[in-house]
Amino acid sequence: MTRATARRRRGAALAASLSAVALLVGAACSVPEDGRPRTVEYSRLPDDLAAPTASPEPTPLITQEVLIYLIDENNLLSPVARDVASPARPIAVLEALFSAPNETESEQALTTALPADVEVSSVDIDPSNDLVVVALESEVFEERLEGENRQLAVAQLVFTATQNTGSTRFSLTLNGNPVPLPTDSGESDVPVTRDDFYSLDPEYQPEPTPEPTPVETPTATEPPTPTVPPEAPSPTPTPPVVITPTPEPGPTLPPGIPPDFTLDLS
Repeated sequence: MTRATARRRRGAALAASLSAVALLVGAACSVPEDGRPRTVEYSRLPDDLAAPTASPEPTPLITQEVLIYLIDENNLLSPVARDVASPARPIAVLEALFSAPNETESEQALTTALPADVEVSSVDIDPSNDLVVVALESEVFEERLEGENRQLAVAQLVFTATQNTGSTRFSLTLNGNPVPLPTDSGESDVPVTRDDFYSLDPEYQPEPTPEPTPVETPTATEPPTPTVPPEAPSPTPTPPVVITPTPEPGPTLPPGIPPDFTLDLS
């Protein structure tokens, strides 16, 4: 074999090898065209196909202002505005009532007589009987409420529930059992109203008691002092009239005879 022949054979073998490598590289880079959809990881997408994802904006919470009743420094009920999710459900309003006073309310010396560890199970409204029934679940509700605090706590419930349900009458159950309610007139086993807690209501104005019409008592007056008529002047006694009998004229005496001449005619 000549040298020229050997060089030609080595060149042909090298060319065949390069062609085989090219075929392998091309097969590795090609995408199979089988028509089936395939899942591609987001991280393997080219930059021009990967769009930045924006975080969804949170849905704004729509609230509604309601009134609850706390206690002021004079131990009277005080209405306070609180925000709850709209539309305001009665059970959400009562749950807000059991929340402790916030910073603003505390600065106004407002407190609550209600314990915090109480669950509001339900708030049932009975329009036909003008009644709202609040059901609570708690193991310590009555234990923590004694004396005046018990009446204040119940009054907070009565005023808040009736304010936000439009009912007039109120009833309470605790752990499924009816609860007697302390009122200004004593314990009540029947539904109560705001009027039963008038001593705690700052807006209560008792009807003025009409004053009795004074009976005019005649004033005792002293009898008038009798006027003494002036004494009549004593009549001046009229001097008695002495009538001196005029003597009958006697015989006329001749001139020259004395008047005491007596003529004896015996």
